[in-house]
Amino acid sequence: MNRILPILPFLTAFIILFMFSCERSAIDPIVEINDEVITLNTYIGKYKEFLNQTKLQDNLANRFVLLHSLIDEKLIVDYMDRNYSDQIPIYNRHKQRIYDQLLLNEYFDHTIGNQIKVTDEELRTLFMWSKTTLHVRHLYATDFNGIKQIQHSLENGTSWEECAAVNFKDSILQTNGGDLGWIQMGDMDPAFEYAAFPLEDMQISSPIKTQYGYSIIQVLEREQDVFLTEQEFQLEKDWLELMAGQYKKMPLIRETTDAFVQEMEININEERLSEFLLTITANKESQTIYSNRPLVSFKNGNYWTAKETYEKLENLSPRQYKRINSMDNLMNIIKGLAAREQMPVSYTHLRAHETPEHRGCRGVREKKKWGGGGGGGG
Repeated sequence: MNRILPILPFLTAFIILFMFSCERSAIDPIVEINDEVITLNTYIGKYKEFLNQTKLQDNLANRFVLLHSLIDEKLIVDYMDRNYSDQIPIYNRHKQRIYDQLLLNEYFDHTIGNQIKVTDEELRTLFMWSKTTLHVRHLYATDFNGIKQIQHSLENGTSWEECAAVNFKDSILQTNGGDLGWIQMGDMDPAFEYAAFPLEDMQISSPIKTQYGYSIIQVLEREQDVFLTEQEFQLEKDWLELMAGQYKKMPLIRETTDAFVQEMEININEERLSEFLLTITANKESQTIYSNRPLVSFKNGNYWTAKETYEKLENLSPRQYKRINSMDNLMNIIKGLAAREQMPVSYTHLRAHETPEHRGCRGVREKKKWGGGGGGGG
């Protein structure tokens, strides 16, 4: 990054750090870089990922380290866009994915942002969770039918260890009963934590949907700081509000996505999809995946051919691609891709038809110039 920064003054970037609005909304921008913004929701997600990857502790310095990094990234993308976008097709595809994700984030902020309300009681519960460490284990399946079968086995006397040995592919989890060790708030998927922390010791959860699949969770034991003070709670209250928003956001995103998928009325030719699945799981070249016959159709009359569907699947991350191991998973992935593709379009149309009053209301922010200037981090 340092090799690129010397050319950044040519960008004449206008960078402003926003103050929180009166309602301290997580959908408000905290930084504006030229015509792009970083919202609080986006920043919190990136910050959690940053802490998990670096194993650093949360503090003000680290919050600004990540903020500077995100600003630099957007400045570099802007520079590349102005100077090299026509020469690098891979860059253009990557940029389009980033743009679509930003629109998708805005769509969710617009549709569910006002539904996220946090009470003082919930914040105090979260405060106790933040001072608690859990020893947990889980059983896992990639789809709902799989996790229901595991639940049925448990209810009918099969031991937890037997279920783990049969259902995990990872040899360590097979032999240790799915033991994940000790976790703290922020270590796991929000849906996983939201189900785990309320459990009593040795209690088993119902099936939980996370971004990775489905889990049944058991808390084995816990360690808890019993000396909690009101002063400490007040000092951490802002951060707890943001964490509470993340916990509440994921179920709402899933509900919104499911409703959107139903509205699209997606029809998939299951006979062709079965041939399609056999071809891609066997990792073979075949006319099946390059066919121009319709594979997926939508209520509005549009459709995806097998070739178009395959090209969209190729853009999945390796982790997501590995989930293509059954008809149910493949159908759910295709429906999710269709929703992710259409949601930003719907949001763009919505913004285009906003009245000036609505647009002004959404855009009203108190701005404060950032005394440090320029992209920082250099």
